[in-house]
Amino acid sequence: MQLFLLGMICMGSAVAGLLFLRFWRTGRDRLFLWFASAFFLEAVNRAAFAWQGARDEATAPYLVARLVFFLLIFIGIVDKNLRSRR
Repeated sequence: MQLFLLGMICMGSAVAGLLFLRFWRTGRDRLFLWFASAFFLEAVNRAAFAWQGARDEATAPYLVARLVFFLLIFIGIVDKNLRSRR
């Protein structure tokens, strides 16, 4: 069951990344590109975790990937706010 749920999270993250890529293509707003890259990274992270057998999620590679995921979202929001001030 855990692998099935990890697959669903991976698929959902990939779909969200594709949607943000589509929004970026139509509007050319870099915020969507940041979000797309973050969600693609999360999809790869979840797929790698499931591929390894979903043993221990609290290991360094998975935590670092998740940290980068949230940093990409944070950088995208900060970038959007700094560009809107100009």
